Amino acid sequence: MSESNFTTRFLKAFGIDNQGHNRRDPLNILVPLVSIGLALVVGMIVIAASGRNPFRAYALLFGDSGLIPGGPAYRREFAELLIKSAIYIATGLSVALAFKGGLFNIGAEGQFWVGAIVATFFGYWAPVAHTFGTMYAALGSFGWIAQLLHGAICIIMGMLAGGAWAAVAGYLYVKRGVNIVIGTIMLNWIAWFLITSWLVTGPMTPPSQTFTSGTFYVADTAKLLRIMMPTRLNTSILLVLIAAYATWFLLYKTTIGYEIRAIGYTANIGMEAPRAQGINVSHRILQLMFFSGSLAALGGSFFILGLTYQFPNTATMGYGWTGIGIALIGQSEPLGVILAGLFIGALRTGATSMQVANIPKTFSNIIEGMTVGFIALQVAVRYYLVKLIRHRRSRATPPADQEAAA
Repeated sequence: MSESNFTTRFLKAFGIDNQGHNRRDPLNILVPLVSIGLALVVGMIVIAASGRNPFRAYALLFGDSGLIPGGPAYRREFAELLIKSAIYIATGLSVALAFKGGLFNIGAEGQFWVGAIVATFFGYWAPVAHTFGTMYAALGSFGWIAQLLHGAICIIMGMLAGGAWAAVAGYLYVKRGVNIVIGTIMLNWIAWFLITSWLVTGPMTPPSQTFTSGTFYVADTAKLLRIMMPTRLNTSILLVLIAAYATWFLLYKTTIGYEIRAIGYTANIGMEAPRAQGINVSHRILQLMFFSGSLAALGGSFFILGLTYQFPNTATMGYGWTGIGIALIGQSEPLGVILAGLFIGALRTGATSMQVANIPKTFSNIIEGMTVGFIALQVAVRYYLVKLIRHRRSRATPPADQEAAA
């Protein structure tokens, strides 16, 4: 028996005929929902075992997450939810797109920060900042046009830089045989230390500031437009939804997307089928890594232009790593990534409130980790879901001999 036949029979034994490749399989929705539910249940058990009230903890967590309307601070909480979710959705889309092509892009972290530092530079660079500052003053009440243009330039340049950084890993993979995981991990650390240990503390630091202050602040015209005053909510959530739609359109409505998915379906068996169809696999992988890196860099641009307005020397890693979990929870589908990003954003927004119940705010990370863990065990989750569905159907439909007797 060939390996492929054995795999097919094994998956069918677990009720998985297409291994999730059929996007309309209802299990693709049930598995992440059940995984989240199991993670929340286990979280309740852990909280109860520590001697605290899990119901109060979850009431604080989700009550202040921005998901549930009501409360005096709901407007601010909802804004913070969308601001954080926009960043997480961008990195989630980056990883999910690479997954679709059979590539495990762990480099979203480095691509995120490359996009952030480049967006910062074009946000304060004198020739650009002065040009749009003059335009803003000249346009008067239409000054927002200058903001849109300056912000667009910062985002586009950041995305191009992040995409180019990811394409380096793609080139090493297709031309030199360097494993994509190893290549992207190494580039993560190169980017991080290049930025934090040189650019932020050296040429991009204002002379009047100490080395702990960070870079120059971006010009006001580079900041993302606010869309819900007096909160910090800005256009990042709208832009990331456009990016999600563009990702979906690329994957399912274009020839490039079809070829990327074909490469992903056959990644484990050498991608011979796409090559036999005449697909230039190396070329598509380079394109895929560029698109993936651009999406991660989009999140980095949001971080700078919508939150910090400079590259702070206190920045910590984590956004790209979170994107991996979001892509897994969202089943690498753009809509699933949006919902998963909102879920993670809600956990991060409401996490601080749990400290009222004497629970560390980092507990939300445990819930995220357990959710991803159950997603990783989706073969088992699917197996029991299929058994439950079949059992319910067998009870609802009497056997043929009983129908004949009736």
